[in-house]
Amino acid sequence: MTVIAMTREMGSLGKEVARLAADRLGLTIVNHEMIGSADERANATTSAVARFLETGPGPEDKRNGGISHGGYLTPSEILELASRGQVLIRGWGAARLLREVPHILTVRVCAPLERRVEEMCRRLGVDAATAKREIERSDAEHAQAFLRFFSTDWRRPTNYDMVLNTNHLSVESCADILVDAARSVTLAETPESRRVLEDKLLEARIDERLHGATPFGRRASYVQSSVEGGRVRLYGAVSDTSTAREIEAMVRELPGVAALESQIARVPIYGN
Repeated sequence: MTVIAMTREMGSLGKEVARLAADRLGLTIVNHEMIGSADERANATTSAVARFLETGPGPEDKRNGGISHGGYLTPSEILELASRGQVLIRGWGAARLLREVPHILTVRVCAPLERRVEEMCRRLGVDAATAKREIERSDAEHAQAFLRFFSTDWRRPTNYDMVLNTNHLSVESCADILVDAARSVTLAETPESRRVLEDKLLEARIDERLHGATPFGRRASYVQSSVEGGRVRLYGAVSDTSTAREIEAMVRELPGVAALESQIARVPIYGN
């Protein structure tokens, strides 16, 4: 099952690259912006320019089943999409989130600022100063969010399997490269790569239960998890034994948990 996760700069023609590659591979495109938890969705906002650029599937999209406008997605929702396969997840966040899954291709599409400004002027019918301002705003928002979630620079090439520069490569050439890579035997799903994805999904579900709008509130602020082969390890600290037991019971009820090792320490925590 093919999965591509793509980050692209505004005005870099990444949308067109995604459409063409998805059409050739028979993938559904999901547009997304990543948020930390479902309760953040109500407070999330999308710029008017972003909404304009993402509205409405074109004729190319209808051939491969259409674009699914995912909007704001949590890490677990992105991982669930990836686990179903046959999808190209386009936006920011998914490429870095899925980078460690061996059978998933992670891509960044970029272009020089001047080319991006030209493209946005053409699309929006605005002057160069306005187009540049919107591009810089989009880049700044993505950089801040990427730093918040992943503590790294979203432009760093090592965050992706592949970086495509549409200043030198046409949309068709970029799509050709993506299709060839996606069909490579090195990106074939294996039991081991599937297990990596399932572990990341379980870890994300635990994290969202612990740190989202849950009954634990701030009581679970210092608790983290790691998952390997369905075996969950909880670590961190809480202020009382009953909280630790509630957290452990919640984790045991989640599907996919093969075993649980709790290393949660009971210590006084200021503010609890």
